[in-house]
Amino acid sequence: MALLACLAVLAPVQGAAVTPSAPVAQAQQQKKEDRHQRDIDADLKLGREYSERVRKELPLSENRAYIEKLLEIGDQLSAIARQKQVTVTWGDKQLSPFPYEFTVLKGDDVNAFSLPGGFIYIYEGVFKFAESDDEIAGVVAHEIAHAAFRHVATLTKEQSKLDLVSIPLILAAIFSKGSESSGIVTGTQLMNQAMMSGWSVKAEEAADFGGLQYLLASKYNPVGMLTFMERLAFRDRGSVSMNYGIYQSHPPSDERAKALMKRLGENQISIKRSQVTKSLRGQVLPGENGTVELWFGKTKIHVFGGAEALTRADEALYEVNQFFDSVPALYELSSTDEGQVIGQSRVLFDVRSDDGPERSKGVQSAMASMKKVLFDLNYRIWPDH
Repeated sequence: MALLACLAVLAPVQGAAVTPSAPVAQAQQQKKEDRHQRDIDADLKLGREYSERVRKELPLSENRAYIEKLLEIGDQLSAIARQKQVTVTWGDKQLSPFPYEFTVLKGDDVNAFSLPGGFIYIYEGVFKFAESDDEIAGVVAHEIAHAAFRHVATLTKEQSKLDLVSIPLILAAIFSKGSESSGIVTGTQLMNQAMMSGWSVKAEEAADFGGLQYLLASKYNPVGMLTFMERLAFRDRGSVSMNYGIYQSHPPSDERAKALMKRLGENQISIKRSQVTKSLRGQVLPGENGTVELWFGKTKIHVFGGAEALTRADEALYEVNQFFDSVPALYELSSTDEGQVIGQSRVLFDVRSDDGPERSKGVQSAMASMKKVLFDLNYRIWPDH
């Protein structure tokens, strides 16, 4: 009976959690770390192998400005990715401190892709298309997230029928020049299978969120990721070929944009497109005979005259940018008989007699230009924003 009592005391209660001893826990942790290091080494080996093939088959850029810009942005963001543990919605959630390499490829395609181990490739077309360093950083951060989250390895586990060696070919085909590349896209059928599987939806959304987290820890404005995506979709809207560049595996969608905007809001980031673009912000330019012109994108809004022309134009620039950054509705724009142009109950600027021969015509012209910009703005960006 005493023996049974002792056994009862020593035996664990059925269903109760048993906490491993410190040595056992340390051994388990070491085993997990060793396994993860083997995964990292495997990614690096695979990435180097296919990076050599990319460099043989695709011409490298000789544009020093683009190369230096990519290295500057890539160095900062990759340092963050190596140290910062971020939330991963799809992929390997462990921190993988890859020694990232960044390369600019020759070509006007608005494309980019990453290989396992952190080998990132950006086409010259991205630099030509982007309107700020913030937008370029958004592309780079997105690609870093693909590598950091080991999306190729995750795809391998979820798609057991796909050959591991073929997967980098699939990614290269998806994120690079598609059928225009010779040796890199030999896995066309496998690429189509991967695209139809739905993995790309999860991968793209995870890379968007991961890239955003890297940008939030950097000097770059994360709104640039959104504006680049919006403008790329606008460019290809109605296009027969529908070449979505870096997003062609899963075209930019309203859902992705809304998710990104929601994440920005959660981090108290105001969506001010004027801060990261050229086409969606105003500028003040010298006019004729001492006048000063206010433009928004490619539309001339108003010409200011008189001794205070520059001061008035600068004040109007601030107000107009604020107004259009809010993506207002048409009914929020109006004017008064006194020549004031009103936006969301705020005076954006005054039209005075020294701005032109007749103030009433000046108001009509300014309002017509503002409405044109407003219509264009709402058409260019995502619905319901």
